[in-house]
Amino acid sequence: MFVLGKNTLSIQRPFFRTFGLRLQFLPDQPMSFKHFFSVKNNKERGIRLTILTGFGLVIMLSLFIAGWTYYHITSLGNAAENLFIANYRSIQYVHAMEGTLDSYKDMLISGIPDQAEIVSQDKRFRSNLTLEFHNITEVGESETAHAVEKSYSILYGSLKQWISSPSELSKESILSGLETVKSQCETLLLLNEKAMFMRADAAKGDAQFARTSSLIIICLLIGASIILAFGVSRRSLAEFRQLDRAKSNFVSTAAHELKNPLSSIKTSAGLLLDKIPGEITSKQELLLTNIKKESERLLGTVKDLLDLAKLETGNLQLVKAPTSVSTFIESSLFPVMLQADKVGVHIDLQIAQNVSKVNIDANKLSWALTNLVSNAIRYSPQGGQILVSASEIDNEVWVSVKDQGKGIPPAELERIFEKFVQVEEAAYGGGIGTGLGLSIAKEIVQLHNGRIWADSEIGKGSVFTFTIPKNS
Repeated sequence: MFVLGKNTLSIQRPFFRTFGLRLQFLPDQPMSFKHFFSVKNNKERGIRLTILTGFGLVIMLSLFIAGWTYYHITSLGNAAENLFIANYRSIQYVHAMEGTLDSYKDMLISGIPDQAEIVSQDKRFRSNLTLEFHNITEVGESETAHAVEKSYSILYGSLKQWISSPSELSKESILSGLETVKSQCETLLLLNEKAMFMRADAAKGDAQFARTSSLIIICLLIGASIILAFGVSRRSLAEFRQLDRAKSNFVSTAAHELKNPLSSIKTSAGLLLDKIPGEITSKQELLLTNIKKESERLLGTVKDLLDLAKLETGNLQLVKAPTSVSTFIESSLFPVMLQADKVGVHIDLQIAQNVSKVNIDANKLSWALTNLVSNAIRYSPQGGQILVSASEIDNEVWVSVKDQGKGIPPAELERIFEKFVQVEEAAYGGGIGTGLGLSIAKEIVQLHNGRIWADSEIGKGSVFTFTIPKNS
């Protein structure tokens, strides 16, 4: 169980008490789990509030511009309706009435009266005039329509007389009346046409204003969004970095303080197993073996955590030097050869000729390659083979580690380089890792401006490849 004191964090286990051991580690600044997570939660709430406030303002501005645009579109629609419906209808009615007057004129010129035609045209004229009275929209339009009605009544009376007793004198009088009514119709026509042009100019002005104002508001919205995004991201990024730094420091401190006690436990268990203090029973030997094995596993986890903390906090400095690729790979494989021999896995090395030297920190990059090979050994069957190869492609040196393991499901390939991610345990008894080796390898390769990825096929093994630029 965990025991939290004012300035200490202790870990006690039954077998620790058996050997009178108590693990303690003192952080650089006193911090309990409760305090650490309360600070983290407060920061996260602050970040969420900042982000929500920023997005809320952007949404409000977006709604404003949407409302503004809708208003102007509606206004333009209403203007178009007035322009193309009211005035256009009056123009159509006037043209129909002028058509009637033209029919009368043709009849007078031919000198052949047709009473049925006159009655039909009269009905047409009066119908359109009635429609015009119901569509009055402009100043002076009503007075002009009434003048047309009065003049037309006189004209129609003259036409009826001409039908009963045609004469040249009455014909001239009717033609004169026709011109009077037509002139008044033209006045109606000009009134509505002038109104159409005025409304068209007004609609153009409204459209121009709508375009300009909408453009200004959109620019303001974009500017506000950029400012908000910059402010929110800057604050959020700073707070996230602070949280990440606090987490890394916490993990680093905890791992560092655990390392020495675990080493002592491992050493003590080893001494007892070697029977230096005295004879032990078979049951005690089994328990001590388990203690030593688990201590070694925990030490491996602690080492990985310390390595990862160094990478995350930026404390890992590269010391680069031109290095032979073959020398680099051979020195990287040396520490894992014993591990491979224990599980019966054979490691082959294949390096292409004339591979250029690379400017690398050999110790750090060896760390990455060792992790890849260790991972391949863990997931390889007994008697399996691992091929480590190197070649030069374009301006990069490619280093690959190919195994004959079970393979990795396609869904897992995207996330295997994340921290603490592990695929299904190998079916060949290779053991369980910490889920940090690939993440550490990725960080180191990226520090060298390289790339790393994995290709795999279920049942046929996996290939992990990383590249190093020749001129890095």
